[in-house]
Amino acid sequence: MEIIFFTLLLVVGGLLWLGLIAIALGAYYLLGRLILKSMRQAFLRPGTAQITAYEIWTPDLKEDDAEDARPLIRLALDCERHGQHFRLNLGPLTCQELFAALDQPVHRAACWMTIEDWQQLLQGRWITVACDPGRTEAILTSQVRAKREMLVAALLALATIVLLALLQT
Repeated sequence: MEIIFFTLLLVVGGLLWLGLIAIALGAYYLLGRLILKSMRQAFLRPGTAQITAYEIWTPDLKEDDAEDARPLIRLALDCERHGQHFRLNLGPLTCQELFAALDQPVHRAACWMTIEDWQQLLQGRWITVACDPGRTEAILTSQVRAKREMLVAALLALATIVLLALLQT
């Protein structure tokens, strides 16, 4: 009886150990994908895109993920890169991010413009974004700068860790 209990305990412990290893490997896989996506976005070059359509909505504060009630904007873009045109989506963006991308001054009251004001601001407007035709997405140039800064910081941290490991040996 003790052998069966010991064997069962060993099997359950082994399965738990394998489960923990599988969870750790899955986390490393997801982290690797996130790092590769950030690296790919960090090396995107800015291009120009024309705003062809837009959607503005106000988040519901009763939802768990809504931080505030300011409008969010999603843009449909006709992107041009190396003479090729393709359609991409950008967003959801806060109005502060959008005004900064359009080189417009940001005002708190500007987020609450009327539909006609939004149409006048966005209709046929050109914007500088980083277009990724392979992934059919676009990101703001400020986001590309942030990704580059994050990549440089990660490389410096990795180099520091490697240097410390080499100095300890």
